[in-house]
Amino acid sequence: MFTQIPLAPHRLREALVVAAAAAVVAVALPAAARPAGAQARATAPDDRRSVIADSLIELALERARAADTTAALRALERATRVAPNYAPAFYHRGAMLARTTTLGAGLPSALHRRQATQQLNRALDLDPGNPRYILELGLIRLKTPFLRLDAERLFEKALHAAEERRDLGALAAVHYELGQIYERRYATTADRNLVDGSSPFNATYAQADPHYVREYLEQRAHPVPDAGELDRRKAESHYRAALVADPTSDDAAAGLFGLLAELRRYEELLRATDELHLTLPRSPRRYMARGLALHRLGRDAEAEAALDSALALLPAEKRRAMTSLGTILRERAAADYEKLTPGARARLDSLYWDTADPLALAPGNEARTEFLARIAYADLRFSSAEFGHQGWRTDRGIIYARYGPPTRIATFMSGDVNSSTGFNVGDPTGNIARITTVWWWEPTNLAIVFTGPPAMNSAWFAGDFRDYAESVRETQPVRLEVPAARAVDSVGVQVARFRPEAGAARAPGDVDVAIYADVPTGKLLEGVDLTRAPVVTGFSLRDGDRHRIAAAQDSLLPGDKVTARNWRAVLPRGTYVYRVEALQPASGNAARGLGEFDVAPFPESGLALSDVVVARSVVPRSITARPRGRADFDITANGSLSFRRGDTLFLYWEEYGLTADPATGAGRSRVELSLRLDDIDRKGQFVAARILGGISDAVGLSAEGDNRVSLRFDRAVPLDGADRAPSFLAIALGDAPFGTYTLELTVTDLVAGRSMRRQRVLRVPRP
Repeated sequence: MFTQIPLAPHRLREALVVAAAAAVVAVALPAAARPAGAQARATAPDDRRSVIADSLIELALERARAADTTAALRALERATRVAPNYAPAFYHRGAMLARTTTLGAGLPSALHRRQATQQLNRALDLDPGNPRYILELGLIRLKTPFLRLDAERLFEKALHAAEERRDLGALAAVHYELGQIYERRYATTADRNLVDGSSPFNATYAQADPHYVREYLEQRAHPVPDAGELDRRKAESHYRAALVADPTSDDAAAGLFGLLAELRRYEELLRATDELHLTLPRSPRRYMARGLALHRLGRDAEAEAALDSALALLPAEKRRAMTSLGTILRERAAADYEKLTPGARARLDSLYWDTADPLALAPGNEARTEFLARIAYADLRFSSAEFGHQGWRTDRGIIYARYGPPTRIATFMSGDVNSSTGFNVGDPTGNIARITTVWWWEPTNLAIVFTGPPAMNSAWFAGDFRDYAESVRETQPVRLEVPAARAVDSVGVQVARFRPEAGAARAPGDVDVAIYADVPTGKLLEGVDLTRAPVVTGFSLRDGDRHRIAAAQDSLLPGDKVTARNWRAVLPRGTYVYRVEALQPASGNAARGLGEFDVAPFPESGLALSDVVVARSVVPRSITARPRGRADFDITANGSLSFRRGDTLFLYWEEYGLTADPATGAGRSRVELSLRLDDIDRKGQFVAARILGGISDAVGLSAEGDNRVSLRFDRAVPLDGADRAPSFLAIALGDAPFGTYTLELTVTDLVAGRSMRRQRVLRVPRP
């Protein structure tokens, strides 16, 4: 008896390949040791060995794709033993060993580089002049300190070999690597500044003194014209040559895209992405570069579509990481954000970008598009295959995502920088030379300093600038400069909640919500021909899950400096976000109001109070019939809650659930109204307002010091089956000083002894 142990598919395949290799070894035995007839059957041992070696190579590549490098190297070692004269086996083994090394002088990497070089040299002995083998040797030189300069010589040799063999794939790969070499040299010298010899740049001073960087750049640093221009031209030439040889080279395309973006040649960048549409139809970087170019050219709707297409082509985990709000939130908020479930994170993303969008009436979300364009730029410019860095995760990439393109960039060699700044800490290259890069933003006078080795496209925070960047993050987590030509003003919005009227179609607990807005049409029409004067208004309402539950859009012909608009919705319990916008298409002038409110059901019994509507006018529609609700009034609400001195302040509210007096059958309530000056804009006493009308038994306002007046009165309310008591009041502000006021309304059910209170904040701004 025996026990059969099942093998996993890849293990079974490996066993079969090893068995086949053993068979080939048997064939290779001397003739005297072979069975009879074996010599006749083994007519082409090298061909058979190469077939088995190819199978082992394929197995190794499969293992490598599964991230099992150890198994891959074992298979390749077998391939070199099976076919000791087969160059591809040594090439793949050398390349695999090289991939396990990192840049630096560490012993394990150095040993692997040495073994890799031996394998590749053996491959070249067997296949002299193979451009791919020479290219791989050059890549190993790039990972070897003090031998990096020799990489260019090997790449040039590989270039000539690829041309001789007409190997377009190798030709494209070599051109790309040469483009990388020249681009890294360009990055080392670009934005170079010479400094006064007696005053080297000091990163410690830059962090401690808010004026240091501005003054240093203006007074002591002198930009070198066209620094690195020759290297830049060579890099671009090699990238373009790589794409001619292989238009499907995503790496060469990314190199060219990044270079054009760096130089702000956005029209050329857009054309380049168009030209590669057929050969790179599903390249996320092509779409990202296209979105970046379109955004910088002011074509935001197209840019947004391109950037979203790029994200859709990425793996879900990478897409989530690239678009994470954690990059642009404060540290604690970012930590909480990363703990959210995917659904909760998506809802927060939607809320954040809805809030940041300057104007939903205009195509595209400029703020989100700006952020994604920054991520695209960081990916194209700061990614490094040598270090395995993704550009948007690097120090420079994170700062770029938060604050965008610096107003000025200045680079200095290590000799032009104070050497006591700790620049050597954390350098993985062991390199002594340094490039110091200063980013400075004029609007905020923010300065961030980076340091890194020359010709390696890698940089990190200099000195203590990592801690400094985190402190800046707490006060300014992000600055999204939206390059929109339109001026966005504010729309004042007032939200009022009422109990739905009896008989209205509603579910239990629903609330009738009115949203009143003041559209600043006078400002929107400044400089506009009145024949082209229509203003487009838009309204949207979303629930707590960011689902749109109401939306409206129309056009109006304004007749005053402020045009009142209102919308109504019956809503269940929850949290809601409204957005009110206005756009004058001819001028591009726009205004926006955005806010959040909660809805909770009114109690079915007992005293309840609606919100107070602050209005410019409240007029009963009938002078004879007793009003029973809002529909019986013409209300022109004041969405901005802002008044001029001498204006009349109108108030409207509804009382629900008053208890009937057993003796009269009517409800009895006490109304207390106070107006408190919270923040005065000039010296002077508050002049008592006076009642204009609205309630016949009002007894007047009484002054309570210099900053407060109050009104109190009792009234009887006929109930006769009504479920509410509508009330309104008008007050003249008189010579009220400029400032901010709190209006407080308290209603007491005198029969039940229960009180309810509502507040509004008003302003009397200085003209």
